[in-house]
Amino acid sequence: MMARMKISRIGVLPVLGGLLMASAFLRIAGFPVSTLVAPMAQASRAEADTTQEPDELAEILDVLSERQAALDARETQLDADAERLAEGRAALAAQLAEIEQAETELRRLLNLADKAAEDDLSRLATVYENMKPAEAGALFEQMPPAFAAGFLGLMGPAASARILAALKPETAYAVSVILAGRNVDTVEN
Repeated sequence: MMARMKISRIGVLPVLGGLLMASAFLRIAGFPVSTLVAPMAQASRAEADTTQEPDELAEILDVLSERQAALDARETQLDADAERLAEGRAALAAQLAEIEQAETELRRLLNLADKAAEDDLSRLATVYENMKPAEAGALFEQMPPAFAAGFLGLMGPAASARILAALKPETAYAVSVILAGRNVDTVEN
């Protein structure tokens, strides 16, 4: 009798292990396990009825049901987490697209502003170029040498020479040094 009980208990454990393995495989594969659990539980109940006591069988089934419920809850939680993650990724992608569009617009506006500033400086240099050298020289005397050198660099050589000639020698020298310093790299190369 004792040998018979050991054999029957050994037979139940592989069945239970197989059920757990099958459940894990089906969950990984994405198959709804709850549709299979009820028929399998009934089949194992029928088999166990012949080999085990009803109380032991009910206890095992309760444990399996609890595990199944926990696995179902975990699966639901993982599905919800995956959905939230997908929504977050979509929101980030939309924000990234908006940022890239804003960056493109900002670059366009900066280029437009730079072009407008260059145009304004060119126009002002043309105004100075067309002024009488003495009048332009008086204005250039009031400017810092680097600022005056910037305008002279935008002008033609003849107009720049006339305005430099109208400046005080110290101012003309300071402006000339700045203009020459801008081209040192070009001359050395």
